[in-house]
Amino acid sequence: MTFFSRFLAKDPTQQRRRIGDTFLVVALGFGLAQVWACRYALTPDGMDYLDIAREIAKGHWAAIANGYWGTLNSVLLAPLFRLHLPPEKELPLAHFAGILILLLAFFAFRFFLNASLDTISLNGDAKNTNSPALPEWALCLLGYSLFMWSSLGMVTVWLIGPDLLVTAFIYLAAGWLLRLRRQTGLMNFAAFGLTLGVGYWAKAIMFPISLVFLLASFVKVPRWKQNLCSVLAFAVVAAPLLIALSAPRGRFTFGDSGKLNYSAFVSPGGTVINWQGIPTASGTPKHPTKKLAVEPPVYEFNGPIPGTYPPSYDPSYWNEGHRATFNLRSQLSVIAHHVPPVLELFVVAQPSLTAGFLFLLLWNSAGFLHGLRRHWELPTISVAIVSLYMLVHFETRFVGAFVVLIWLSLLLSLRRPVNHDSHNIDSQHIAGLSVAALVVVMMLSFASSTAKLIVNGCPESAQSQLAMGRQLPIPPGTAVAVVGAGNYSYWAHFAQLRIVADIMSPDEPEFWRLTEEGRQQLYAAFRSTGAQAIIAEPPAALAGLLDARWKQVGTTAYYYYPLRP
Repeated sequence: MTFFSRFLAKDPTQQRRRIGDTFLVVALGFGLAQVWACRYALTPDGMDYLDIAREIAKGHWAAIANGYWGTLNSVLLAPLFRLHLPPEKELPLAHFAGILILLLAFFAFRFFLNASLDTISLNGDAKNTNSPALPEWALCLLGYSLFMWSSLGMVTVWLIGPDLLVTAFIYLAAGWLLRLRRQTGLMNFAAFGLTLGVGYWAKAIMFPISLVFLLASFVKVPRWKQNLCSVLAFAVVAAPLLIALSAPRGRFTFGDSGKLNYSAFVSPGGTVINWQGIPTASGTPKHPTKKLAVEPPVYEFNGPIPGTYPPSYDPSYWNEGHRATFNLRSQLSVIAHHVPPVLELFVVAQPSLTAGFLFLLLWNSAGFLHGLRRHWELPTISVAIVSLYMLVHFETRFVGAFVVLIWLSLLLSLRRPVNHDSHNIDSQHIAGLSVAALVVVMMLSFASSTAKLIVNGCPESAQSQLAMGRQLPIPPGTAVAVVGAGNYSYWAHFAQLRIVADIMSPDEPEFWRLTEEGRQQLYAAFRSTGAQAIIAEPPAALAGLLDARWKQVGTTAYYYYPLRP
């Protein structure tokens, strides 16, 4: 423990700050390395967030009220598009903006961690002679290690989207919730509600999450006046977005992503993209995309919705009239499907954390349940939200912050035995060595995963599509059609094209099996949509047999077919 005794200050405040500053540097180092390795990464969701940012940069502020995507992250990215940079610089800079969000999340977590440690000090757990808590410096090390696992492993800093930003609001809300019991001023409760309200602008799921936090506040601190202040602050911030989403649709909605995902993943099933009212139990479309041909299906969506690929830019518009149904068998099947990944996340994903926790718990289980009851609100909220995701669709990036809240609550509840024999090693040293070993192994796992990204590259790289966008001889703003996955057509975003019709990826093979005469009939359907060209990636064996009007795009595997002279 000589190293730690030299590194750590005797003053608890300075001790916290020194550990926090060290982990800030480490987190930024790992974050910058991952962002650099994945600077050309893009996903379909990420393309839509960038499209929304581009619309906001043009002054189209109505784009903020998107019925499917949370747009606060796009608002933060919008200034980037006012620079009119080439895509080769625009995409990496959008990723490096994630470092700023990582910083925000770090300081939000520091706020929460300090509030958590204060609860131990105020309850006297740290100095309890019968069953003291783990050393504060050890809990700091564990807490920041959990933060790095969440931000760099589960949520990931290089993914363009709102998930890392949402974790910042979760940590802030959790920190305020812990402080409200001893700081009962109205301003603190107002700040709590304000945090939840702004978080709702980041992602629609924050609306039900905020209600759970507010309910926990009523139970934890039964002061009606103060809690109503929190509710009012939340309502004032959330109301403009609620009105902007609900008024055009003529119904109350805080966002349609949950309903549409439930319908697609649970019951009655079917698709969200190019939904035509099938299966019949899914509802009646009010303004769906137009189906122009049947074999293979050709869809047209040259309507009021902007974006590179309008069906995914705002699915809530094209799916108006879509409804979900409850089916017990389907629901139980989805829950059962999500149980293994949830167990893997909490038990297997960080085996050193699981092993270290079990060692400390088995070493001294006395007082653990009592300590856990003192921190009931955070694990209860977290389990409720994880269970909510398990009902519909579960991904680790959705629950990163809640995994941290659960683990930290468990670690805060651990107790170390009191050593009454002066000849034995102090229990504080044993606990400290155990935690130090645990943290070192976790740091090595972060280093290993980061090194793999640097050496092997990012799995979601869109660098080849950047090259495709540069070589495509079609001017920006042109309407085009695609044969294939429109929401994966990143080249269209880079070339600033607008996809107005498509043959979807599952039907792509059927298109290429047609004779040239059969395809000519579909060209006429595409031409009626206003598209100027068709872009496709034909099978390599067929590329040399295509009609002469199909032109290869530079040196890529893509071809384009002009629909106009």
